Amino acid sequence: MTRFHVRPTLVQRLKGDQMSDRSDEILTIDEVAAYLKAGKRTVYRLAASGKLPGFKLGGTWRFRRGDLDQWIATRINKKVDDSEGAE
Repeated sequence: MTRFHVRPTLVQRLKGDQMSDRSDEILTIDEVAAYLKAGKRTVYRLAASGKLPGFKLGGTWRFRRGDLDQWIATRINKKVDDSEGAE
């Protein structure tokens, strides 16, 4: 019996690379505001106070998508923990 090895197409490989690189994607304040569905001022205030993970590059804020995803997950887990303790 002959077995064939199916190789992923170029498009499939590129899509896989995009997914792994997505967490390293750098976002601007405008992009973060859209991603979080929040106002730009709110994003700036949270970043400036150190509550939102970000860094300044040439005087403007930048954010790593993976850091934001982690921040969101932490906040969701905190809410779940808080609500379980309230019972």
